[in-house]
Amino acid sequence: MSKALQDTSYKLEPDNTSLDRFPGNFGLPIIGHMIEFVKDLRGLVTRQIEKHGAVSKINFMGNKGLLVAGPDAMQKILLDPNRDFSNEMGFKNNLAKFFEGGILLRDFDEHKVQRRIFQSAFKNDPMRTYVQTMNEIMSDDMDAWQDIENFVLFPHIKKTLLTTACKIFVGVERGTPAFDRLYKDYIDMLEGMASIIQIEIPGSKWAKSQAARRDINDFFREQIPAKRKSGDHDFLSFFTKEKMDNGDYFSDEDIVKHMNFLVFAAHDTTTASIINVLYQLALNPEWQERIRQSCKDFATEHNKEALSYDDLEEIADLEHTMLEAQRLHPSVPLAVRRTIREVELEGQKIPAHTKIWLPYFAYYRCSKWWTNAEKFDPDRFGPGREEHKGHSFLFIPFGGGAHKCIGMHFAKIQVKCFLFQFIQRYRFSVPEGYAPWEMLIPMPKPADGLPLKLERITQA
Repeated sequence: MSKALQDTSYKLEPDNTSLDRFPGNFGLPIIGHMIEFVKDLRGLVTRQIEKHGAVSKINFMGNKGLLVAGPDAMQKILLDPNRDFSNEMGFKNNLAKFFEGGILLRDFDEHKVQRRIFQSAFKNDPMRTYVQTMNEIMSDDMDAWQDIENFVLFPHIKKTLLTTACKIFVGVERGTPAFDRLYKDYIDMLEGMASIIQIEIPGSKWAKSQAARRDINDFFREQIPAKRKSGDHDFLSFFTKEKMDNGDYFSDEDIVKHMNFLVFAAHDTTTASIINVLYQLALNPEWQERIRQSCKDFATEHNKEALSYDDLEEIADLEHTMLEAQRLHPSVPLAVRRTIREVELEGQKIPAHTKIWLPYFAYYRCSKWWTNAEKFDPDRFGPGREEHKGHSFLFIPFGGGAHKCIGMHFAKIQVKCFLFQFIQRYRFSVPEGYAPWEMLIPMPKPADGLPLKLERITQA
């Protein structure tokens, strides 16, 4: 059995696309369902499930496979007790084009070994230092926002969180050439991720994104020797000093790949989370006032201007509001795996080497599981209701199983630290009749970036 578990021959097999017996279709030639994927992923998934059931054919830019939905399927796939599903092969022709070798893209024993590189960086003492750093950066940035005319949240919060990521993860300060290099590279890389034409045509978004990816990796590679000798406390420094069981350092290439994915995942998903919390609070001013009062009460009682790491679970309204925004606008709407052998899902036998697309959000607005499912109602997560517990894999904003988000607590405290400061500084609203296109890909947010009217709150 142990030999079978260590067999990696599945990585040599091509994707199985012989899926004629399953309902649905593979969409347009070459691009498949990619246009719908970018423009209306929620609608695409909903139509697939309503028309074809929990299992149906899907095709994203030649990545032909099956869309598989439902909490039972999520549980079986994500827990994966028999090692039937490969992350690496699932992401091979999509996310791996940017983040090959990132922690999410590793399988089984290799994944378990590689997770150790994160262990020192995520310990409590470093985390307390990170929180102090992020609070300082957030405070400085949001104070400056009051002077900006026609304020649109997206570019400003993205820069704030990328500034935070550069400092905490790499030790790079804003205003330095190193920061400017990383900032431009990540912006260029992310702008190309949803490109339909994925050919390096000079000047195209895809070409710029691939050039940026290569430069990001070069940057991290250049820093490793000095970081290994330093006494710094950023993530990169911790990574360079971690050792495997045999006493060897993790390879430079492993470190580079983990850093690239970490900076992306940490700032991109948190950007989406904060935007969507503020979007909902702007649409629901009664909840905005309630959260503001909860934060103000906590600040007064504990004499705090900002949250600390130990305050992570202290303000229930903040937690529930963050979760409700995730339910309506999931930061990670979709994942993918590939079967290693034939498996049964939702009553159907799925062939080996078949890509499985997992729409985490498929039942997040389903009236079977949620009361007034389209309504913003953070109390649904509170005592006496706890609707998210209707099934242990109904609501999985941070994934599940061995690949559950390793930075989950970091992400939550980052969102809460921002909200705690921002909501006590500003009342905010959206234009009358505001009804933007709510995009999911490449980032779930209002397509216009969320224009906000900010009103500075005068402290009594």
